Amino acid sequence: MLICDAHCDTLTRAVNEGQNLSGNTFHWDIARAREYDGFVQVLAVWQDPARVKPDFNRAMRYIRAAEKFEQEDAHLKLCRNAAELETGLKERKVCGLLALEGGECLEEKMENLKLFYQAGVRIVTLTWNHANDLGDGAQEPLNRGLTPFGREVVEWMQQNGMIIDISHAGEKTFWDCLGMAEKPVIASHSNAGRIHAHPRNLSDEQLRAIAKNGGVIGTNFYTSFIGPSNKENLAALVPHIEHMLDVAGENAVGLGADFDGMDSLPEPITGVESLHALFNALARMNYSDELIEKIAGLNFLRFF
Repeated sequence: MLICDAHCDTLTRAVNEGQNLSGNTFHWDIARAREYDGFVQVLAVWQDPARVKPDFNRAMRYIRAAEKFEQEDAHLKLCRNAAELETGLKERKVCGLLALEGGECLEEKMENLKLFYQAGVRIVTLTWNHANDLGDGAQEPLNRGLTPFGREVVEWMQQNGMIIDISHAGEKTFWDCLGMAEKPVIASHSNAGRIHAHPRNLSDEQLRAIAKNGGVIGTNFYTSFIGPSNKENLAALVPHIEHMLDVAGENAVGLGADFDGMDSLPEPITGVESLHALFNALARMNYSDELIEKIAGLNFLRFF
């Protein structure tokens, strides 16, 4: 089965902890990803604002590290366009797409966005949980929406083939972005607010808007976004998928596991090696092979 996962933090974690992407003790690595029929992984560059002020140079160091990982492992291919993605999958590569998580590292300069594009970044998660130069995040109480700079970023990205990611966006930021979007956007790693009312999850209205826009929502495996106990299991994750399918449709739901971006996965998921547990659970519920394949990877692959 082909897997397309719209968000993981393994690149950031590997660089921070002096490990690599080929094989490690984290949630995701290339060796385990190669066990599937094909694998596309969005690799996020994230700088924790609580620990360090995000900046352009540090983000570029993560990107250069990704390039070094690619040079050292012939099974990894960083893709900049659809043709490279198609070629990489045909060659049985693990295909990586570079993303920025949070627009702080742009340092409020459009030139920096263009430099990230030249460096291969194709996805930008506009905000993290709080306010930044582009807009307010999901846990920012002021809920002020996109800033003028954020609007400029959204417009340039749409014109130049970069993918806008509204996971982590505050509600007004979300609607400001959708109001401007002439091309589809994604929510790379978000769940259904109707199932669990967490600020990071999406309302039914938001789910419908993404689907109408032609976008895709990536199901998040972080137990905090699945249910209230923070010890939720796979049986608690499946209702999020069912609800998003009901509201947004079978072409708008995929995976955004958030591997290595959290400390608690739903049992029995331990990492990328156990994704089959989710697909088996869906099969036992009489989901068709075609629909499972869409969720596993074909919806996001089509989008990319």
